[in-house]
Amino acid sequence: MLDLVEHQGATVEDALAKVARRSMHDSVRQWTNHAVDGYRKAFPPGEDDALKPLRERWVYETVLTQPDQRGARQYRITVWGRCYRSADGTLREVRLPANRLDGRARTDAEIAVAALVLAAGGPGTPPEHVTIRQFGMLDGRSAILFDGSRQAALDLYAVSGRTALAQLVDAGDPVVYRPGAACADCPFAAVCPELRRTPGLLGVRNRRRPRRSWSATSARNHATCPARDYGRRQRLPVDQQVERGPAAERGRAVHRYLENRHAGTACRCDTRIPVDWVPPGFSLTEEDQKLGAVLLRHHAVVCPVRHTSKPADLRVEPDLVFDDTDADTVVLAKPDLLYHDGTAWVWREVKTSASGRRGTRPWIEQYPQLALATVLAARAEFGLGIGRVELEVLRPAGADLYTLDPRTPEVLAHAETVVRKSFSSWQNDDSFVPVPGRHCSGCEVAQWCTAKETTEGAG
Repeated sequence: MLDLVEHQGATVEDALAKVARRSMHDSVRQWTNHAVDGYRKAFPPGEDDALKPLRERWVYETVLTQPDQRGARQYRITVWGRCYRSADGTLREVRLPANRLDGRARTDAEIAVAALVLAAGGPGTPPEHVTIRQFGMLDGRSAILFDGSRQAALDLYAVSGRTALAQLVDAGDPVVYRPGAACADCPFAAVCPELRRTPGLLGVRNRRRPRRSWSATSARNHATCPARDYGRRQRLPVDQQVERGPAAERGRAVHRYLENRHAGTACRCDTRIPVDWVPPGFSLTEEDQKLGAVLLRHHAVVCPVRHTSKPADLRVEPDLVFDDTDADTVVLAKPDLLYHDGTAWVWREVKTSASGRRGTRPWIEQYPQLALATVLAARAEFGLGIGRVELEVLRPAGADLYTLDPRTPEVLAHAETVVRKSFSSWQNDDSFVPVPGRHCSGCEVAQWCTAKETTEGAG
């Protein structure tokens, strides 16, 4: 939209209409309109007539006469963002869009390398002054990351950028494979030695659908509201008050404490929980801190580390990635813990609850990751041996531990049915239509949903 407005003179309305001719989900339309409107308000046309939008991207290029120690002769660095320059070429500015201005901070090395590209890259003659800004599309604010002369930019690169960039380039040898969601779009996925091929894992044979990644989280969100799943997968900004609500924050704090406790140790958890147990970065009320400590004491009673003898017997929140070639889908799984009990590997999921009620719905349906884990364990797709799946539910009154045996035909059949139904419903969905309801109040992407707004207005 900004390209249409800045380079082709279109109005914001016409640009949105043109972009929306493509298949665009309503939530993406709302977010796009919000982001563009905020950008135009932060940088209104005519406010700075000295700067004009640039169609090209600046590129810094180095060509050596002889190959270097890496065997390379040519290096190119391109700056990504909204690029602007003055008519005489003496001023250059790049604006880096981010969802949130207070999100991940740019490192000194990132800023230094960007400053180098602006100061010495082509096309055009070198500028006299360069500026790097970051723009937060959610809140419509910007911040200056660097503002100085060309020489100051080159000096910054010499101090903070050159060594970091060399280390980044050198890190490519030897090749490191990190399977993940990106495998769905990777042109080399078919020959990747680290991506496990698991035809039939999802119980669906259909390669006519778009290749995407799928997880139990996608299944759970889609079952609640397809639009919610779509918004999360598109990484739309979430409502932090919902995302980090008291119950969710307490549960994540408990999980982080256990993750830190289990990582790199073969010592079982202790019932003596420190008063300051809450990990850095979490904000809990005094009541939730006390409840969290109670839940952690209950965990110590059933801590699986008591079955292990060495750190190698524990894998804390490992990323497991599989390629179901029958469904042309990358499957993502992240167990809370994999541990070896001396006979086989065991998949453990941990859930927290402030309620004492257990409900009647089968766990394997309530938590799709248990169904997926059971199917994987039955097929021994871990490469770790057949084991069992466990669900640990921490409540104020104690810890409940449930076991799913993948070798039991009824259990396996139930798990396969849950996986197949939840995946096929998701895979065949083309529109991801919102399903308004009481859950809207707890939806972290509801701010981009017009159906939710309509529902509230009607109420």
